[in-house]
Amino acid sequence: MSLPGPVSFRISEGDYYAFAKLMFRRKWLRSYVGPFVVGIGASLVVIGMDRPVWLALVPLIAGAVAMLAAAGGGFLSLKRRSRAVYRESAGLGDEMTLTFELAGFEISQPRGFTSMNWNELARWDEDHEVFAIFPNRQIAITFPKQQVSKEVVNYMREQMKLSGLPRPWKLRK
Repeated sequence: MSLPGPVSFRISEGDYYAFAKLMFRRKWLRSYVGPFVVGIGASLVVIGMDRPVWLALVPLIAGAVAMLAAAGGGFLSLKRRSRAVYRESAGLGDEMTLTFELAGFEISQPRGFTSMNWNELARWDEDHEVFAIFPNRQIAITFPKQQVSKEVVNYMREQMKLSGLPRPWKLRK
């Protein structure tokens, strides 16, 4: 497969929000399951006390409601929070140029450049709006799919698979 040519793009506030939604979908269950687990524990305690089974459902339902309320609140505030992070991140909206090399890629922008090898990246993920490559488990480089051609996204996806990350969100060990 030949290397794609240089690609220029800008991450907009909307692109950053699309990335935030992708991360929310990946992380919400782990982040908000705590109240439900507490409800399960409380239900087991009630059952262990020889109380009627319907009483055991009360903490379980309360935990489920708390989990859904927390997740809903997190999602409803996601746009506001992602907008704030985008505006606080100097250079995020600058024009960037993606250039491919045999072992990886380079991204240059007016504030500097970064170079990465495919086999050093921690994970990748995507949805219909963005393709993201993670140098580590916390930080991502986001590529808006409406600005980066399908061929370039396919090339990056294939390179990530060839480097040992066969599917989205799988963390390199």
